[in-house]
Amino acid sequence: MQIQITAVADPALIAAATRHGLRRPVLAARLAGWAFLLVAVLLLGVTGDLSPGLLTGGAALAVIVPVVLLNHTARGLRAGRLTTYEISEGGVASSDSEVRHAYAWRAVRSVEQLSGQLLFRLRGTRFLPVPTAGLSPAQIEQVLGAASANGLPVRRNTH
Repeated sequence: MQIQITAVADPALIAAATRHGLRRPVLAARLAGWAFLLVAVLLLGVTGDLSPGLLTGGAALAVIVPVVLLNHTARGLRAGRLTTYEISEGGVASSDSEVRHAYAWRAVRSVEQLSGQLLFRLRGTRFLPVPTAGLSPAQIEQVLGAASANGLPVRRNTH
């Protein structure tokens, strides 16, 4: 199997992939921020003292960190360059006029089919969104089948 897709990144798809790909770290930051804010309110109620450090830290974690994380990641993926994606028996790769990244299947944690794209989750919080506009449903199924054959969890779009 050798599938090649050439496309310019769609900002709407990149934003959706970023929100989906970073939902766990963003949720963790928001929960930690709300916990800080709750502790600040409890301390205010018990001691009568307002803790500016807890308020600032809570607000930063609940609001600022998620926004910065999402925007920074989306900007990094939204280069607007013509990108070529290659999916083969060896793994997945992306390249543009300046850089090439290739990942063997063993470097991929899972593959998720989202609306208009496949999201290859890598180690940590890294991911590679691959647009599927130029692929037939049979080709998409072939990619998902290859990922599954390499032992990866695959989530198919149910919509």
